[in-house]
Amino acid sequence: MTTPLHVAVIYTDAGGGHRASAHALRSTLEATGRYRVTLINPYKTVIPHLDIFAWFGRRSGEDVYNEVILRRGRTRLACWAFYAGLKLNYVLFEAPATRLLARRFEEIAPDIAVSVMPLSNRVLLNALARYRAGLRTGPAPEGAVLITDWRELARGVWFPNRDDYHAICGTEEARADARRQRRLAPRVHAMGGLLVRPEFAAAAARPAERGALGLDPDRPVVTVLYGAQGSERMVDLARQMARVPQQAQVVFLCGRNAALAAEIDALDLPYPAHVLGFTDRVPHYLSVSDVFIGKPGPGSVSEALALGVPVLLDRSLALPQEAAVLRHVLDKGLGQAFSTLEEFETLYTGALAVAAGERPARRSNTSCSDIVTILDRIAAGRKPVAARHRPISPVPEMRPD
Repeated sequence: MTTPLHVAVIYTDAGGGHRASAHALRSTLEATGRYRVTLINPYKTVIPHLDIFAWFGRRSGEDVYNEVILRRGRTRLACWAFYAGLKLNYVLFEAPATRLLARRFEEIAPDIAVSVMPLSNRVLLNALARYRAGLRTGPAPEGAVLITDWRELARGVWFPNRDDYHAICGTEEARADARRQRRLAPRVHAMGGLLVRPEFAAAAARPAERGALGLDPDRPVVTVLYGAQGSERMVDLARQMARVPQQAQVVFLCGRNAALAAEIDALDLPYPAHVLGFTDRVPHYLSVSDVFIGKPGPGSVSEALALGVPVLLDRSLALPQEAAVLRHVLDKGLGQAFSTLEEFETLYTGALAVAAGERPARRSNTSCSDIVTILDRIAAGRKPVAARHRPISPVPEMRPD
């Protein structure tokens, strides 16, 4: 029996998208039987002592992002300040972080290391090169960056300009960004959409039954989701929806924010409201939804579009890197966006009227099958350790059919 190839996936719990992508990658690859996957959150298990946010406050960098930026909606100046602090953190501690991550690679011996997080990929690749340099036999491990944003916020945020790794991109915009790095251009791989969990592909093929989810089969379904951390904005929207004459039932997915779920559940709303905390049934709820309402997160928007659900996006809470998602949705006519509660009320009323008609076709997302093909090609292209100093031929770009 062939030994499964070992893939190390580097992720962060800052926001839900990186974790979701890491788990989607593990589920998809391990389902083939050809891979085993180790998930590594360096902020928790490798370099927690190098976190300057924890040095100067009571919260880690991940907690600051989740609790201040996301839950409290500080998505403008505070968000940029956080990104600057995170970048400074890596600049100050690049050498020890590289050394410690290389040591982790020595312990687990990955065949491929894949990052699904930005800003830190120079450290990842330097650590992988350090680990590779100490090997004496066998195929050399490969590195890859799988971008979970619609595109780079700025040049180099995801893709360092070097030729010792692969770039895996789910959108045309991200592929264009990666190819601008001349040394990286021959190693850019295309997926048919941002990576989503296999459960979403299954839900697209076989939607859930509304009754099985505790929903009324005869009422339109509206799903509200503001990421894994939720947002206080959902309370405002719940109240605003009460101003709209409607027959809809609304599902509020509050993620890990138990206080938010309790606050919404306590509201006296004139429409059926189903309030849930963290659940693994998001694909099922989206599969029966007629409207999706939320922030323009690339992951949740990709999931909704893969299931053919029209989106109504809150641009007031858009993170800097989510502007590209808004542009794509609006330019392609895949949904609408609002800023004020008054604007939301108008668009929501119109969305409910449209929901009474025929549901739009879902947008095919082939990322689950594409990522396996890409990793297979990367694995097949590994060179012996003895050849690591010789030029490595680029792996041809994989394009979805």
